[in-house]
Formats: sequence, structure tokens, C-alpha cells
Amino acid sequence: MQNQNIYQNKLFSILGDSISTLGGYSEPEDAAFYAGMKKFEADVFLPEDTWWGQVIDALGGTLLVNQSISGSMVVKHPRCQIPSYGCSPERTAALGREGQSPDVILVYLGTNDWGAGVQPTPVLSSEQGSTAVFSVAYRRMLEQLRANYPQAEIWCFTLAVSTCSREENFTFPYYYAGRHIEKYCEVIRACAEDLGCRVIDLYGAAEPYDTIDEFHPNAEGMKTLARAVLAQLEA
Repeated sequence: MQNQNIYQNKLFSILGDSISTLGGYSEPEDAAFYAGMKKFEADVFLPEDTWWGQVIDALGGTLLVNQSISGSMVVKHPRCQIPSYGCSPERTAALGREGQSPDVILVYLGTNDWGAGVQPTPVLSSEQGSTAVFSVAYRRMLEQLRANYPQAEIWCFTLAVSTCSREENFTFPYYYAGRHIEKYCEVIRACAEDLGCRVIDLYGAAEPYDTIDEFHPNAEGMKTLARAVLAQLEA
């Protein structure tokens, strides 16, 4: 891989939701989806079984902090336990440890915002600065990451399409709560480009990843996501 030497021995931190959790490795521990029986259901037990573990290993890097919280969103939303929303000062400042800062930050958030039908962009003038709007909150999140970790590369992931091999009639719901997934991907791309972050376009480039429940990847789904990320880096 062309990028392997670039990231050899680099420190990686993750800002994510349940898709990026793993019991014993993500923080906080009690917010991990992949824990207990879910590990057996998904056949995901160790970092090397996860999408992020496979990516970091392939690049020769080391995990610093996995700040992934099951159910978290980018926006400040009533259903999010404060400060579990991605644009919170607490989460965007929690990606270092013991005086070490990440060299690369992987931001894979937005699936729960889409699932909740969060407004993608402001419509009214009063919404221009509202962190209840996806584009405002996503930009705020990246600005805070930039301020806290000015030397870090930030990779922003668009939302991947899933499948579910255990459900014969499953069709991916591109619309949720009346909002198309592409609207959120457009926001992610625009904010990332404006703030000098790298776009990992899972929506535009990845094959559907297999899941245990339509959205949470199983072991094969994790491999699909990892291959897609590494292919984007090669490109």
C-alpha cells in the first residue's frame, strides 16, 4: 500500500457511534454496542475484527483513543445523553491521552442523525447557528477538532449503504424520516472540504456492507468497510 509508510507508527483516534464501538476498547465502556452477546452475534471480538482495527493495522498505526458512543449523533439532540453528541466540547477534546495527541482522527458519525430525520441544513435565519441542524453541528465539530488537535489529519466518512444477508427481503432505506441519506453525505463532504479535512466517501464508493440488524456490521461487513477505506486512501 502506497500510504503505509506515511502512517507507520502514527497514533489514530476515532470519533464515532455504535458502528465503531468495541467493549474493552471504546470509551465510555458502558456505551459499547459490540459487547456481551452482540460480540458473538456479529462475530466481532477484537480490534482486528473491526473496520477501524483493520485500517489502522494495514497502515502500521496504533490506536490512541476510540471515543465512540452507541446512539450518538453529531447534533445536540434531546435523545442524546449530554455530552454524547459529536459537536460537544467534551467529546471533541477527548481524543488524546496522557499528553499524547492523535496524528489522525477518524470521524464516522451521522448515521443516527439521518435516522432521526435531523434537518440537514438551515432553512430559517434563526437556524443558521443552531447545533440542532446537521450542517451547523458538523462544522462546529470539525472546527473544535481543528482547534484542539491542529497537527492532526482529520478524515470524514460519508454514510455507507448496508445490506442484511439474514433478511431475504431487506431493501436499504435511502429515505429515513423523509430525509434522503445523500443530503447528509453532501454536508459531510462540504464541511470536510471547507475545513481542509480528507473525505472518505463510503457512500459514493463502497459496496454495501453486511449487518446483523440492517445497520450494525457483522465480521464480513467490517471487512467490507475496511477495504473501502483503504481503497479510498490508495485512490
